[in-house]
Amino acid sequence: MGKQPIYSLFIVNKSGGLIYQTDFDSSVAKLDTNDKMRLASTFHSLHAISTQLSPVQGCKGIEMLEADTFDLHCLQTLTGTKFVVTTWPQARDVDTVLQNM
Repeated sequence: MGKQPIYSLFIVNKSGGLIYQTDFDSSVAKLDTNDKMRLASTFHSLHAISTQLSPVQGCKGIEMLEADTFDLHCLQTLTGTKFVVTTWPQARDVDTVLQNM
């Protein structure tokens, strides 16, 4: 099986709790359940803080974060549930994939 453009998917509820997580690529570091829950909660908090720190009115939080080895994309639904995926750097059409989940 070849490498997938999406490494991992996290689904986080509006309170920051991890609802679901899966890895699509075997090269992703294996985390235990507590670490996955901690990551989801931390991202939820950073997402909320980013809306308050933004100099632009109406900011909806972190939508994309770029790093050297991965990109993180987030879609927040109207109910507050967040779909967070980590992908290859510069993966294409991730927004379309998130919209269709």
